[in-house]
Amino acid sequence: MKHQLSVHPCLLVLILIGTAGGIASGQTENPLQPSVKAITAPAPVQGVNANLVPLIWKADVNGTIVSIPLRNIEFFGVQAYIVDGATRVRELTISTHAQSMIRIYHIRPLDLTETANAQVERLRKFAEGRIDEDTNQPVKVFPMTTHAHMVEYRVTKEDHVDALHDHLEKVMIEYHARELIEDLRPDIVRTIKIGE
Repeated sequence: MKHQLSVHPCLLVLILIGTAGGIASGQTENPLQPSVKAITAPAPVQGVNANLVPLIWKADVNGTIVSIPLRNIEFFGVQAYIVDGATRVRELTISTHAQSMIRIYHIRPLDLTETANAQVERLRKFAEGRIDEDTNQPVKVFPMTTHAHMVEYRVTKEDHVDALHDHLEKVMIEYHARELIEDLRPDIVRTIKIGE
């Protein structure tokens, strides 16, 4: 016995339109083919509350610029020394994973008469068993004590060296202690002072 399905013509039209719409929408919902709506929709605007962590230390030194990724800095420090008995140097030295060492220094020539008198006074104090502050400073003779791979920057004032060091230390603390709250960050540096 055969059953005959009878469908009203209006219902058949609705079924056909619905099926065609389903095929069309199925094609646009394919994850490999984004819909026109998804392509033309503007990007969502959302604010992000976060503290940015510095990644690069950048210094403008009298118009020349040094930029160092913080993750590449191995150590840094300030030193003072006398060159060839005629020049006093104070410098910030930064060692990185790169082959070159970075020196940012202030250089001040000593007065030759002052140097000669200072040498005589130094010898007299040494003979008497006394020392002065300059005796404790390293004496370098260039080029024997210089490094082959060195990038150098010169500042015009001696206190600029200390200002650069203090800023670099602050940025390094901020970089390495980024997981700590800001009030605790200075506590990660343990300082000892010897002399004076």
